[in-house]
Amino acid sequence: MLTEEQCECLRLKIQSYRDCNKLPSEEELMALLDRTVSTLENESQDYREKAFDGSAGGLLDFSSASLPVIIVPDLHGRPDFMIQLLQCTFEGESLLSALAHEKLYVVCVGDGVHTESPIESRDRWIRSYREWTENGNINSEPMQQEMKDCFSTMMAVMELKNAFPEHFHFLKGNHENILNKEGGGDHPFRKYALEGSMVKEFVDTLYGDAVLHLINCFETNLPIVALFHDFGISHAEPFRPYERDEIVNYHNNDDLILDFTWTANDQAEEDSCARQFCILSGKEDDGMSIWFGGHRPVNGSYNLRQNGRYVQIHNPMEMNVAIVASAENFNPEHDIISVI
Repeated sequence: MLTEEQCECLRLKIQSYRDCNKLPSEEELMALLDRTVSTLENESQDYREKAFDGSAGGLLDFSSASLPVIIVPDLHGRPDFMIQLLQCTFEGESLLSALAHEKLYVVCVGDGVHTESPIESRDRWIRSYREWTENGNINSEPMQQEMKDCFSTMMAVMELKNAFPEHFHFLKGNHENILNKEGGGDHPFRKYALEGSMVKEFVDTLYGDAVLHLINCFETNLPIVALFHDFGISHAEPFRPYERDEIVNYHNNDDLILDFTWTANDQAEEDSCARQFCILSGKEDDGMSIWFGGHRPVNGSYNLRQNGRYVQIHNPMEMNVAIVASAENFNPEHDIISVI
């Protein structure tokens, strides 16, 4: 358990990533990535069962836990989101202090990189793309700023994972694909430009293969589903339900990875969330369980799908989180709040 002084040092370190006027060094990135990969590979089997091959399993199982959960939607290169979150008050103390005292869990639904605000980010990506395609310059000023935002966001995630391995978690989203590969449940990403290709080339050009490899190792070791007493969490709306062993051993199941990270609105099978919870929990459907995710943007604070059993909470223009003690008592009007 961290002391107050250690918590303040951690907070200042995370803030320094945002405030630094230069990109992190190769040595700094490699050290933090290496430490985080080790943390992910060695999580307690009390809540993260190993896959058959001994690798980190895809399921976080906190179904017997009773602590409240803070669910954080897609971060997309927003270091301010992380800083505001840590300072947000929870039962009379900062969320960072509550984490240190093991009073709650934090689960981020994934998508840490590629900023996506429709005005600032779009303009920056277009300027970066033009520099790249017209002048052959991947290391342009707008691209540097984009990558600084993404690195500082994900370095904050990694610091928190290392500091609170059982209580802070980050799930794999569809943007956790540093190699921009097609296959294995992943697709190359593009929105305002060729974001996936540009980020891969930037990292390869400025840092080299070793950093690319470690980022890929970090992504490969991320869990893909989190289970609690009466609710579940994944990046995207589950396309269809899977057996527990399939989720634990998700690494070689391309369809499963795709179905928990890329599902579009109106694409999932009927009642997939309720059926998935029943399979994982071993309980009959009582009509109360719910599932949370991000991935597709919403207007306002949330969107309800599957007759209210699936709650989407990703609004790229806001910094909202869901505070969930139980599905039975969850009210999206009151329990989805801004951290600003």
